[in-house]
Amino acid sequence: MKSHNTGSPVYYNPWEYTEISSPGALVYLSIACTTHCNFACTFCSKKYKAKKHLDPGFLKQIIDQAVNLGLEKVELTGGEPFLYPWFRELTEYLSSRHISVFIVTNGSFITGETAAYLAAQNISVSISLSTLNEDAFNSSSGTRGQFSCVLSAVKLLKKAGFSHNRFPVCGIQSIASRQNLDEFRTLQDWAENQGCMFILNRPIPVGGMSCDDLITGEDLKNLLVKESNRADPVKVPFSLDSPCNRLKAGCYIDSEAMVYPCPSINSVAGSLHTQSLAQIWKESVLLDSCHHISDLLEGSCGRCEEKYRCYGCRAVAWASWGNLTGPDPGCFRFEPDSLYTRERIEP
Repeated sequence: MKSHNTGSPVYYNPWEYTEISSPGALVYLSIACTTHCNFACTFCSKKYKAKKHLDPGFLKQIIDQAVNLGLEKVELTGGEPFLYPWFRELTEYLSSRHISVFIVTNGSFITGETAAYLAAQNISVSISLSTLNEDAFNSSSGTRGQFSCVLSAVKLLKKAGFSHNRFPVCGIQSIASRQNLDEFRTLQDWAENQGCMFILNRPIPVGGMSCDDLITGEDLKNLLVKESNRADPVKVPFSLDSPCNRLKAGCYIDSEAMVYPCPSINSVAGSLHTQSLAQIWKESVLLDSCHHISDLLEGSCGRCEEKYRCYGCRAVAWASWGNLTGPDPGCFRFEPDSLYTRERIEP
C-alpha cells in the first residue's frame, strides 16, 4: 500500500493523480459525503443537487468493500465536508483502515483547533480560492464576511504544520476561467508565499460553468508553465504537469450513493443501494471503458504521444461531445477534425 506519511515529499497534484499499485485495483475514491454547503458558488457543479448527507454506517460499509478492492486513498468533498455531521468519526475510521484522506473545502470552518486536528490526522487540505479580490469573491461565492475566514484558514493550516510539498499538504485550488485569467500569477505568488501548493483547475462546463467560461488551450498552456515554474515545455493540460488519472484509479460516489466515473461526468455506473461496490467496479461497462480509456480515445487525444500517461479531461470531452472518447477541446494539443470541431462546442 502506498503511504502518504507525514513528511513524505510530494511533487505532483495528489487530488488528481493517484499511483495505481496493481492492475484492476480500486485505489482511490472521491466521496461527496454531503451536499450541504454554506456557500452558493456560481460555478458549483452540485448547485442543483438536493441537500443530503450520506448515512455514516452505510458509508463505512462502502469503505470496507473498497478496502477489499485495494483502496488506499479517499477524497472527501461535498457540498462542504465540514458540514457533514460525522466528519471526524469518518476521518478517524478511514485512518484506522490505513487510508490516506484528502479533503476539498471552502475553508470557512477551519479554526486553529480544526487545523491542529487535521494535521494530527495527516489529512491533506485543498481550499477552493479563485480570486484575492474580496468583491469578486463575495460575488462568486454568494457570501458576505467569509473572505477573511478563508484567508485566516490558510494561515492556521500553515501554523499547524501543513506544507506545499510534504504530507499533509495544503493546496489552493483555483479555477482557471476567462473571468479571472489575469489574476493567476498573483494567486500563485500569494499561495507560494503562504507555503501552499498552487493547483490550477480547469473549468468544466457542468453545473454553474458554461462554454463561455472556458479559456483557450494556449492560455491554459501559458498558465501551466507559470504555475509549475518549468523551463522545459509543459506536456499535459493538468496542474504541475502531472496527469489526472481518476478514471483508471477509482470512481466517484455522490450523496445518493450513486457511482460515477468522476464528479464531473454525469453518467451513472451503478447504485450502491442495489449493487455492491465490487459488482459495479468489476462489471460496469462504463467503468470498464474508463479503465481502458487510453486505447479508446478518438481525434487528437487518440493521436497524442502522451495518451498512455494523460488521456485529457474526459469530463470536458463528455460535456463537449456527449461521449467519453472524444478529444479534449480545452487542451493545448487539441486539433479539430471532421468529427470534432471547436464550432460544435461554441454556445
